[in-house]
Amino acid sequence: MKYRFFVFFIATFLLALSVNLMPAIMHPDLNVNVFNLLVTLLYMFLLLLYSRKGSKKLKMFAVVGVISGILVFFISTFEHAMFDNIILDSIASLQYPFYLIFTMPLFGGNILFDLSYGSYSLLMSLFYGIIFGLTNYFKKNDKTTV
Repeated sequence: MKYRFFVFFIATFLLALSVNLMPAIMHPDLNVNVFNLLVTLLYMFLLLLYSRKGSKKLKMFAVVGVISGILVFFISTFEHAMFDNIILDSIASLQYPFYLIFTMPLFGGNILFDLSYGSYSLLMSLFYGIIFGLTNYFKKNDKTTV
């Protein structure tokens, strides 16, 4: 029973990832619809609820989410210049796992903004920053009440 919420959170993450996978890969050719938005909002809501627990794992997840959003934004901005060099091209390929794990489950929200994948990743790094701040806030409140 201790991990029930965590299991539900992981299941929602996998649902959001599977629903938003094709629209995120094919954007702007494949449109995001309201169902993608609803699944994304459910995942965001559960992420916000999970931040109330003040988990160290969630704090680390949020920090990596912030870094990955910024990394994807900068690499996508300079991607056209990186294709000429093999080393820079391999650095550019680092963005895809980060994009898959941290931005794709939240890609349904792009129906509201219609941004490029790099700009939307930067916006989602702001969301992960909020999650990090809330996790720290609730962790400090738990220490003062105990």
